[in-house]
Amino acid sequence: MAAEHRPRPALSATIAGVLLLAGLALAVLLLPGKLEKQQAYDSAPTCPTAEPAPGCLSQTPVTLINKERRNSSKGRPHYMLFSRDGRPSQWVRMGGRSHPVYSAAQTGDTVTAIYWDGQIVEVAFQGQRETSAQEPDHNFTGFLFLTSLLLVAGGFATVVAFRHLGGRTLLKPDIKPWQRWVSVWARSPAPSSAPPLSPAS
Repeated sequence: MAAEHRPRPALSATIAGVLLLAGLALAVLLLPGKLEKQQAYDSAPTCPTAEPAPGCLSQTPVTLINKERRNSSKGRPHYMLFSRDGRPSQWVRMGGRSHPVYSAAQTGDTVTAIYWDGQIVEVAFQGQRETSAQEPDHNFTGFLFLTSLLLVAGGFATVVAFRHLGGRTLLKPDIKPWQRWVSVWARSPAPSSAPPLSPAS
């Protein structure tokens, strides 16, 4: 028979505290900067020329030198190698789930790269567009998901910790007082209905 699961309030409280602190730290320390960067990107004007410049979005022609997929702990991300005006080539990791530009463009093709803050955030080719992993929307979505996941997990762990403090486990339902009386009544012996025996003569 499997051993009964015993509540561990100290362990549950520790796990809940770690998850909540991690989620709150991300939300308080990093979220304002992420939001500011996101707003700056969304409101950035188009650069007057194709040359990348701070504070604006430039549409710059680049040459596709190579492309490949690399093995990593998160799957096989797509990478594209671009060169601009004969300058040193730059590997760019692509983001998102669909990769139309990666699939359509071939080595030697001219691709339009959208630069922001010195990095390629999006590429366009023959009417197809594809964002990179440096695009603020891509990073912000992942960050928001991680923060929400930590806070939700921390809240769930807090519920478990409070139940353990009360001597209950997550899978054991609360027993109401009337349920205890019903249980005691069900286990008590029923009164005998047989007539009493007459004394022997």
